[in-house]
Amino acid sequence: MNHLFFFEKTIQNFYKKEGRKILPWRKKDISAYKVWVSEIMLQQTQVGRVIAYYVRFLKRFPDIFSLAKASWEEFLPYYAGLGYYRRGQNMLKTARVIVSEYEGMFPDNKEKLMKLPGVGEYTACAILSFAYGKNVVAFDTNLKRVFGRFLFGSKYAELDKNDIARSLNSDKKMLNAAIMDFANSICLNRPRCNICPLSEKCLYFKEKGEREYVLKKEKKHFPTKDARVFLWLHREHREYYSANPDRFEVFILDKKMNSRDGIKRYFSEHYGLELAVRPPHRKTFVDEIPTLFVNAQILLGDHEFAIFAKEDIEECAAKTL
Repeated sequence: MNHLFFFEKTIQNFYKKEGRKILPWRKKDISAYKVWVSEIMLQQTQVGRVIAYYVRFLKRFPDIFSLAKASWEEFLPYYAGLGYYRRGQNMLKTARVIVSEYEGMFPDNKEKLMKLPGVGEYTACAILSFAYGKNVVAFDTNLKRVFGRFLFGSKYAELDKNDIARSLNSDKKMLNAAIMDFANSICLNRPRCNICPLSEKCLYFKEKGEREYVLKKEKKHFPTKDARVFLWLHREHREYYSANPDRFEVFILDKKMNSRDGIKRYFSEHYGLELAVRPPHRKTFVDEIPTLFVNAQILLGDHEFAIFAKEDIEECAAKTL
């Protein structure tokens, strides 16, 4: 940890010159609600895509009370396009919990925050840091990558987060924002070591990334363009839908409709439904036919499909999963 003083000073200087202070969620005295909205939207979504959604969303739902009153149908147009629709469902659930149990104020307690739907340790720490000024480090993938490389030579290194946090002396709110920005401009997945101000004391740079090097297994060719789709249509993996009322069957789509847009178009045209479609979670051969396994959920529209519980589909799953 003896390099951390150099690390903090260098990161502070970087942030003063290069920090993304114009981001709409970087405003001074920002509310916990606005921090929470930004952090949920930023999960697995690039900053550039989120900004417009964030601004438009807050115009429609300026506070937790307006969001808590919204139906899914009212909420969806302001979220649709970000993907990962369970995040959106959890936003509505959390808004209602905050209003009913906390009088509209996000708690300033990590354990209570982590009990909210869709709020994990990182999001809880981000709320505590950015909204409440708490002295906590918000370890997301960006911070883990930077600390892992600088201290241990690899973004895959196991970090003692508490030990690192105790060793840091800078303002944690500034440091969290600074390292996130540093990770998104310098310490990328393919790091720009040639312009990195940390390089003189960075173990990754010293070792030329040897610890992070992983042999890539030779990928077997899979004919995706010729693959049909086995589609599991469900509601949060609690209810599963089948066009056959007598036994559960996955929906089988021809290779012409094996893209996410193609699947959405098929269900819109045939059933009048709007779906959220996940990327294929498996590519395999079933009866020697290339097959994509896909999960999807209904966002809007009424259906007349038969409903099966998770245990009712085990036989089918055993054959195809």
